[in-house]
Amino acid sequence: MVSVTQKSNTLFHNLKREIVMKTFHMFKSMLVSAALLTAAALPMNGTEALAAKKSSSSGEAKVSATLPEFIILHYYSALELNFEKPSSETIDEGDNSMNVAWSGIVNDNDELKPKNLRDAKLELDNDLVTVSLPDIWAVRGFSPNGKAEISIEIPNNGKTLKRGKSVIEMSNSKVTEGKKSGKSIKVDLNGIAKSRATTGGVIMDLDFMKTTRSGEHTGGLYKITAKTI
Repeated sequence: MVSVTQKSNTLFHNLKREIVMKTFHMFKSMLVSAALLTAAALPMNGTEALAAKKSSSSGEAKVSATLPEFIILHYYSALELNFEKPSSETIDEGDNSMNVAWSGIVNDNDELKPKNLRDAKLELDNDLVTVSLPDIWAVRGFSPNGKAEISIEIPNNGKTLKRGKSVIEMSNSKVTEGKKSGKSIKVDLNGIAKSRATTGGVIMDLDFMKTTRSGEHTGGLYKITAKTI
């Protein structure tokens, strides 16, 4: 005959074994799930690992450029100087009293002399006029030191402007750029872009001592040269 105590112990041991088995199966299930999750995550982690292990290499290339030495000169091949027209006027030289002989000859009187004439609105100190022509040439290009030399000359066949026997003498020509002027000057080259071209002018003397006629006088000539330095 089995006693109550024995039955209780048996039930207790059975219950304990059942709890242990359930707990074991639960942990087993959890371990399997964790293993499956880990396995599912492996492809992504593997790809990242492969990406991290990709090899690469790099190199540097030195670049150089050789530019030609050249210069562009802009200039006017013909210039027409139109002088401002002064207003015509009459100048009253005042009164004069003249002694006249019965023969009609006037002697020992104060007549008009060039040195005694009153000034007109337009007066020149002499027959020489210095003409300044701004911005009538421009240069651009490349040179070994980034500079250019600009020079000017009047050839022998270009020194006179004529209209018949009326002559204008042209001399003392100079090139200018900013505050610089001379027969030859050095200027900066600012590359080849038109917007950065270096511009300059010309100064010359015109002598009107032998000029007697109005209208166009032709034959004057000057030559501008630009060269890299």
